[in-house]
Amino acid sequence: MSKVIGSIVLLGLFVMFLVMSTSVTRLGSGFLIGDTRNAITYYDLVKEAEIINVKFPNEDDVKAKLVYKNPSKNLAILELDEAPKVKREPLSFSETSISMLDSYVFTLGYPWTNTLEDRHIFIEGFLANTGVNFSDLIPIDLALDPVHSGSPLINRKQEVVGMVLVARHAVDYYPAELSTKYNYAIPSSTLKEAIESLKPFKNAKSAKTKENVSMKEFIEAVRNNIVLIEAR
Repeated sequence: MSKVIGSIVLLGLFVMFLVMSTSVTRLGSGFLIGDTRNAITYYDLVKEAEIINVKFPNEDDVKAKLVYKNPSKNLAILELDEAPKVKREPLSFSETSISMLDSYVFTLGYPWTNTLEDRHIFIEGFLANTGVNFSDLIPIDLALDPVHSGSPLINRKQEVVGMVLVARHAVDYYPAELSTKYNYAIPSSTLKEAIESLKPFKNAKSAKTKENVSMKEFIEAVRNNIVLIEAR
């Protein structure tokens, strides 16, 4: 009987060891900055990661490292070990603040899996009129999944106006009065400040917005900038 009990105890300890030694994989999104090897994402995703893989649709993964962090804003910038092979047109950042007068916004959400059938999901919505003015965040009314945190928020002019954070990734880092009824975005002004603090971007300029480009053409040109990030 004692041998049976001892075996059960040893088996339990072995299972506990396996559970404790197995790293947890976290998934989120990000997007590439200009034509560089850098990508913006949210800090909570990568803060404890020993290995970071940036996954492109239907392409090989590229390892990356954390080169910028702002925990108070839940913002991070990664540097890819090598340039991505995918063809893409750089995203452009808005030069002006977003306004409720033109509140239409959208994002391209990366799907959960990386298969030959992968296509980014087009998610559209509007700025949310919460009655509260947050200088650090943009309230948005978009139906998002947690994996979409880190995706670019884009306006009608096809400019990046922010980086998406689902509610739970915002309320843990920003004021307690945030409502979980809405999702949020870090404004482009904060993103550009972080980008410009890095040496390679000191004198870099944002890509120019192309005029008279249809939504379909725009999505096809820029979709490879939006990446899935695997952190473990």
